[in-house]
Amino acid sequence: MKRRNNNVYVLATIAIMSAVMFIFGFTPLGTIQTPGLTITLMGIPVAIMACVFGPIMGLVSGAIWGSISLIQAFTGMDAMGTLILTSEYISFPRKILGLICMCLIARMLAGFLAGLIFDAIKKKDKKGYLASLAASLSVSFFNTLFFMTLFCLFFFTSKTIQDNYVAYYIEQGFNASNPIIFVFAVIGLNFVIELAVNGIVGSLASFAISKAATRMGLYDPFFHFFRTKKISDNKNSPTK
Repeated sequence: MKRRNNNVYVLATIAIMSAVMFIFGFTPLGTIQTPGLTITLMGIPVAIMACVFGPIMGLVSGAIWGSISLIQAFTGMDAMGTLILTSEYISFPRKILGLICMCLIARMLAGFLAGLIFDAIKKKDKKGYLASLAASLSVSFFNTLFFMTLFCLFFFTSKTIQDNYVAYYIEQGFNASNPIIFVFAVIGLNFVIELAVNGIVGSLASFAISKAATRMGLYDPFFHFFRTKKISDNKNSPTK
């Protein structure tokens, strides 16, 4: 397999996944709306990139996701982002730093850790079934964990969030003045369904892409923390 063919494979996969993220981010295709639930599919392309190309590209794809989230916040496409930015009770530096951490840093960490988990499990799971599933599930898990933790850290005590979110969940019967209970009230069943959808679809897609690439003698040129075989060992792999 010639090197230029491998470059085409890498660039094409990255371009397609990036395009999917922009489509998911700026069209209704990125969400599944059910009665009372909104499930985001943005974790799927991030999981695919993390599984196929490892933690470095997981980090990059997470940055793309985070950048899209920031655009949504600053353009009024995201209700929570708009509420925070227009709040008179939150200082401007706090708004900007908080949104950058929530939208960008959280997603970058989620993508990076997913790639790291895939690499670590793949070292034992040679076929990659469990590695793909665990890494894909971890994207939604880490995204929710980091996003909600940073949200509470920066904005939970602000009058804006207390009046608009905490008060609502207290009316629903939750002790939402406790930030941990508040987080569980916010994510609810939505998180479980989102975790399952992103995990299953992401793992199946990433496994299929990796399997096809192996059969065609294509290889992953990116750095892996748990790599057991040098890239150079794969460069001349014959097409099967």
